[in-house]
Amino acid sequence: MRADDSPLMKPAEETTHEGCTCTGEGSSGKCSASVTQDSARCDWCYTKDKCGRSSILGHWDYCEYTPMHDFEAQTDTEKMAQLWAKITDPSVVGKSGPNHLAATTLEILVTESVITPFDNQREVLPTLRKKVIHAQGVMCKFDFAVHSTSPFTGVLSPGKQSGLIRFGSAASLDEPLVPKIFPGFGIKFLRSGVRSADWVALRTIGDGGSYNFMESQFSNHAAPNAALVSLGKFQQASGCIDMVGLSDACTYTQAGKKVSKPVFPFEIFFEPTGKVRFPDKRKKNADMLKELSTIPDGTDIFTVYAFMSPTDKKQGKNITIGTMTTTDACHQTLFGDLDLFFRHQRMEEDFALAPEWIPEMKALGDSTCEATVGPVSKWQCPPPSVEAVVV
Repeated sequence: MRADDSPLMKPAEETTHEGCTCTGEGSSGKCSASVTQDSARCDWCYTKDKCGRSSILGHWDYCEYTPMHDFEAQTDTEKMAQLWAKITDPSVVGKSGPNHLAATTLEILVTESVITPFDNQREVLPTLRKKVIHAQGVMCKFDFAVHSTSPFTGVLSPGKQSGLIRFGSAASLDEPLVPKIFPGFGIKFLRSGVRSADWVALRTIGDGGSYNFMESQFSNHAAPNAALVSLGKFQQASGCIDMVGLSDACTYTQAGKKVSKPVFPFEIFFEPTGKVRFPDKRKKNADMLKELSTIPDGTDIFTVYAFMSPTDKKQGKNITIGTMTTTDACHQTLFGDLDLFFRHQRMEEDFALAPEWIPEMKALGDSTCEATVGPVSKWQCPPPSVEAVVV
């Protein structure tokens, strides 16, 4: 199932950096990346009416994924209702998308753009895009009760916020040669009149660990697998590949009110409450998904904490933000696996708004994060001062 059967969920016709329209004819006429085009750095398509750039095979241009304006214009509650209806539709609920083993994961990863997860402005994936990491998951609705003492703005401001969370393992548990689990999740807060506030989190202890998905802490700061780092793909999208930013989440409230001076944490982390536990024993992907689908409505799943700055993290000085509680049954769903998109935010955007963090980063000794203010265009498409050739 794809998202284009609903008028409000249907993105505009695929367009490009120079305002061209993709031909729409087969895979070559839709937005996707290719290894022969700058190591699959950017999504592109062949274009109509001789628009855009020219090659021996025809006219083409870099794709842009503009917002779904009709959908985004609605209230957060209207959006939530429509997405949850998609998630729980009888044709997709209780089902999962393809389960990729290591060889397939690597093959897809090197041929897809890792810039797209940062610059796609839509709530759904591009037509040809596949979820290769966290390919299968379980969707839950939750309420986030934020303490009155929270210093943050936007969706982390005091009060109750509502959202969606998608749990899954980054790597398939069916992989015979790598008996490890890489738990993580994506979070989405729908906001009235503007795009959602999204971020992702991984288990903080690194590779492997307990098969109890809820055994230990999750964070928006987590070092990627060493093999993936050496591949060099993540570095195409950011100079700080072990973190995602939170400033966008704190720029608008759930009601869509823009904050004049966003206050956002350096790091947010999620401590399981212990009210959900699963056996720590070798299992398959299907077993993990079935377990996660049993999380009951009304369960406190996480106590949420934050570090205000790199210095606070170095000193272990955290702030308690609040508690996340499920508000419905959790579901395997094809819509979550094949369509729903969770945007990543570059950490450079946070550093630009909090430049005082940059000198503080040195004390953390983080070799995978080059703390700079950008410019973000350095990691966007088209590549600055580069004219790629389609072959």
